[in-house]
Amino acid sequence: VLRGYREEQYQKLCDAVYKRRGWDSKGVPTLENIKKLKIDFPEVVELVKKYQS
Repeated sequence: VLRGYREEQYQKLCDAVYKRRGWDSKGVPTLENIKKLKIDFPEVVELVKKYQS
């Protein structure tokens, strides 16, 4: 029971951190965040699209 609770809390923490950093649920940066950081080079965008959810 305790393990399940801790895993749930850990997942909530991960979700909050990922959202704040501009990442999707897998930890991959969103295209919007890449554009905001001005690193939206074609090769970067292609790589990110490959790993997005």
